Amino acid sequence: MHLLIAIIDNPDQVTDILDEFYKVGVKGGTVVDSKGMAHIIADHIPFFSRFAEFGQDPACNKMIFTVIQSKECLKKAIDAIEGVVGDLNKPDTGIVMTLPIDFCKGLVKTEGDE
Repeated sequence: MHLLIAIIDNPDQVTDILDEFYKVGVKGGTVVDSKGMAHIIADHIPFFSRFAEFGQDPACNKMIFTVIQSKECLKKAIDAIEGVVGDLNKPDTGIVMTLPIDFCKGLVKTEGDE
């Protein structure tokens, strides 16, 4: 099992990502608002406010957390994200990371889960 954490720069893309997740077998997850370090610094240190992006909500990012059962599904999920936001190596798309999970309790098992 793996924990996939995706920080999506454009919150309008999150619904499309979740739709794609469902299509590739990712049936659950949690989405939370997040705020980047530059915006926090800009809020507290006026000098840095000029570096914040103008016209955007300072809490403009969304974080998606989901537990993925297999490496195959993990690859499909990452491909689904890039299918919506574009190449994650490009700026202003997002960040995706994974962590191995050695214990998890409370997930509802569905057909095909190991």
